[in-house]
Amino acid sequence: MSDYIKEIRALIGSRPFILVGSAVLVFNRKYEVLLQLRTDTGRWGIPGGAMEPGESFEDTARRELLEETGLLLKRLKFLDVAAGKEYKFRYPNGDEIHNAIALYACEEWEGELQMLDGESRDLRFFPMDKLPPLTERQELIINKINDSGLLPEIREINLEVIMECAEVLDLQRKSYKIEAGLIGTDEIPPLKETFEQLQDCGETFIGCYIEGRLAGAVSFKKEGEVIDIYRMMVHPEFFRRGIAQKLIAQLEQIGYSEIIVSTGAANTPAVKLYEKLGFERQEDSVVGNGLALANFIKRQV
Repeated sequence: MSDYIKEIRALIGSRPFILVGSAVLVFNRKYEVLLQLRTDTGRWGIPGGAMEPGESFEDTARRELLEETGLLLKRLKFLDVAAGKEYKFRYPNGDEIHNAIALYACEEWEGELQMLDGESRDLRFFPMDKLPPLTERQELIINKINDSGLLPEIREINLEVIMECAEVLDLQRKSYKIEAGLIGTDEIPPLKETFEQLQDCGETFIGCYIEGRLAGAVSFKKEGEVIDIYRMMVHPEFFRRGIAQKLIAQLEQIGYSEIIVSTGAANTPAVKLYEKLGFERQEDSVVGNGLALANFIKRQV
């Protein structure tokens, strides 16, 4: 508790007053959210705290996160102001407050998690679908993130829509350009594909969108219970955020007996990804231009 709050409490006791502050939904590259097990309530919640005299909401957010977690925040995205009767709160010691909270999100930060100020029992990143029990007001705040567009949205892409097809074409050129550098050749069909050829490919595309941008996509054909992956693409700006893993998980929900996929044998990141996701490497093959392919299969258990 800050000296400012202590002074107010000394004057009014446990009577309710309006407490203005900031909270930050901090995400790691897997889009897991940082939660704090607080010492004052014994419950998990979102890091943040009360504004000091002379601070802006953003100043408060950055100071509180540094003090409570050891993280230095970079770009903050303002989400909303959380206030109203739902944000009235009574602490275990009887103190009452009415919160007015400026809510931010942050994906860009540096530092190591540290419990520095005695307000935390634990600090941990949680998947959004596996959150621990939260208080009602914390749940209300977490729910606001679903309307922000910040979290990945996975949906089917309609190549008949000109803008969606153009997004895929741009994505695959940027993605496969990286692979071309890894395997030492640009003789990769998607790099030379035209808009019309892409629209006529006959594959089903599933995209992963982040803040409205196409961050990654997978294409496939399904015959019977076999899913044949034709393309796996991630925009270079979204590398190492678990995009490909999310797309594979989406495919697995379709239902299958086998999933098959090939990638350049020299594409080490892709090879390691498929091995990590439980794909079994089969015998490598060589295509017409002399490119060695690593072939993988994953069978339904």
